[in-house]
Amino acid sequence: MIRRFRTLAILVVASPLLVGPTVYAQSCQPDIAVAYATHADTYSQLFAVLVPQLGTLQLGLAAVTNQATYALYLANVKTIASSIPTGRMVVTLPDGTVVIDTSKPDDPIDALEAGNSYKHFQDKTVNENHNTRVAILAAQQFPCGVGLERKLSTTTGVTESYLAYRLGAYLDSLGTARLSVEK
Repeated sequence: MIRRFRTLAILVVASPLLVGPTVYAQSCQPDIAVAYATHADTYSQLFAVLVPQLGTLQLGLAAVTNQATYALYLANVKTIASSIPTGRMVVTLPDGTVVIDTSKPDDPIDALEAGNSYKHFQDKTVNENHNTRVAILAAQQFPCGVGLERKLSTTTGVTESYLAYRLGAYLDSLGTARLSVEK
């Protein structure tokens, strides 16, 4: 737990050094280290599951081109989310369009108004746009590519803790992966 916090703290502290002093004030979400420390056990759990999967999530998102590739990606995302009891994962495009939301039903035949399918993704009906969700926005907005949030989920109706990582380079990513757990 201490090592994971140290890793995040190093990321928060080192990222201004990597991008230069002119963006120091905007390198990461304000008070991210304080938020992490306040709920360290929860964020450490999310961190341990999500970070090792970032490369796989990025490659999988890039490969989604039809229902078959979407189904493979959905299965992988669900496996990652289910590795934590009450885990939920949302994958979005940089503009907040939801690609996958593991709290939504699978709908490969597109019989529902909303759900996980390639057609729902194309029609933007997996879930509402998530571009205003704090963790997702912070992961896209700040050079360090990480966002944290703890709030009442409008989807599940339960308080959740969220950890989001940008999938790709700052200002040129494929999207964001956000892992959450009920608390």
